[in-house]
Parts: sequence; structure tokens; C-alpha cells
Amino acid sequence: MAKDPILQPDVHTVAVIGAGTMGLAIARLLRSSGCNVRVYDARGVTFAEGSGIEASSDLESCVVGADVIFEAIFEHLGAKQALLQEIQDLVGPVPIASNTSTFRPSQLVEGLAYPEAVFVAHFFNPADVVPLVELVPTAKTDPSAIALTRHLLQDAKKTVVTLRREVDGFIANRLQAALIREAAWLVRNDIASVEDVDAAVIHGIGPRWAVAGPFEIMDRGGLDIWQSVTERLFPLLSTDSSTPDALLEHVRRGELGAKSGSGFYSYEADTPSPLSRLGAVLDAATPPDAS
Repeated sequence: MAKDPILQPDVHTVAVIGAGTMGLAIARLLRSSGCNVRVYDARGVTFAEGSGIEASSDLESCVVGADVIFEAIFEHLGAKQALLQEIQDLVGPVPIASNTSTFRPSQLVEGLAYPEAVFVAHFFNPADVVPLVELVPTAKTDPSAIALTRHLLQDAKKTVVTLRREVDGFIANRLQAALIREAAWLVRNDIASVEDVDAAVIHGIGPRWAVAGPFEIMDRGGLDIWQSVTERLFPLLSTDSSTPDALLEHVRRGELGAKSGSGFYSYEADTPSPLSRLGAVLDAATPPDAS
């Protein structure tokens, strides 16, 4: 994807607030692209000597002097709003990108003195491996804050998409949710097993969608063909608007997936995650002439 045509100022120092899985991965990513990176977490954080990442002892020392600030604390609206207010009290209208996947940016900026400085930068786990970042502005967001952050992330070799306006779930999670809704319908109606539905994605649409999105897939298949497919299937697809019963039942029993040892599948403590192979898969799917 082409970079912004207007020359953007260099970003020398970034701050990351929150040292969980996502915050640490964002810090590693930006450090690897040459930025000075500071990280602060209220619970404390340390880094191995030679990591090149600075652990800040307090919020002020982390954010003052940073060119862009990434917020990556837990998903609680009140906590995020309070943190953003505290940051702006310290640094004013410095760009702040929230990694939330739950809240619209317009919710985050309620009551802030500088709403134009805040927007969403939604990374995907693992944030230093999966290429995509979704930038989501509000109607008040300063375009220069988006452009600066987009330039920074593109320099870090990320694929950046910017939404024209905010919507719940942004782009990718809405697409995932639509697929999961249909997957749950197929299992609930005894069309196929959990394993076979997963196999259909992994070995069917997954490899194709790794190299071409839905609109190009339609173009390649023929729009007349897809007219017939959609006319036939759209009226028959699931329109459920509630969480699948099977998912609710697993959660009720404390079966939360790999982190608890069981969910739709069972997991041993040393079961490797497929995400550990994701870097190699993405490399294999990248065209040789891609930059």
C-alpha cells in the first residue's frame, strides 16, 4: 500500500501504556523499526538488558516528549477515559492511539480537552507479526495525527487501513463475526462438526483469502457467478443476533479455550498455538516483489 504522499515529520520517540500481550508486541515492533520506545504499566515492567526498550517508572516520564502515544491497557471504558485524560493533562494534544477492539473512538474522547488528538489504532495479535492495523478516527480527529501515525506504522512494515468513519467492530472484526455466526449455525444445525467447519476454513477459503480479499475473489470468479451465488445463498444465511448457545455454555462452565485447557477443543499445557507458525505462513503468502 502506498505511503502518504505528503512528507510527514519523523517520529523519534513513542510511548506505550500497558505492558500486556498487545502492548509489549507493539513496543517490540516499533523498537525494531528504529524508534526510541518507552513503556509504562501501573503494575510495573522490566526489560532484558539489550532490548532497547525503556521501562518508565511513572506515566509522566513515559509520555512527556513522546511524538506518538499508544494506549494498550485492559478493555474498560472508564479506565481508558481516565488514562487519556491524565495523559492529556501531562502533554496536551499529542497524538494518542488506542488499541481498543471494543470501543468506538468517539466513546473514548468524551470529556477530553483535546478530542482531536485521539483515535483508534487496532492491531491484531500477535501485533508484531500480523501485518494489519486499522486506524479509526472520530469526526473530530485531526487528519495530521492520523497521517503521522500511518507514516510511522508503514515505516514499521505494517499494512494500514483507515476507516472513513467509525463503526462498531471496525472492518476485520465485523468480517470475523459474520463468519463465526455462520460457522456456529452450521454446527448447531448438525450440518458439520466443529472440526470440519474449521477444516473448511483452514484448507479452503483461508488460503485464498490470505492472498486476495472478498472483492477480488468475486472479480476473479466472475461477477455473474457471484450474482447467482448471492441471490441463492443470502436469503438462507444465518441472521442470528445473539451469542451462540454453545459459546455461552462453554463460558458458563469456565471452558475458555486454550487458556483454561478446554473450549471447543481440549488443550495440553504445552500445545503449541497455530499463531506460532503465522510468521512463516505470511512470508509464504507474500508475493516476491512486495515491499
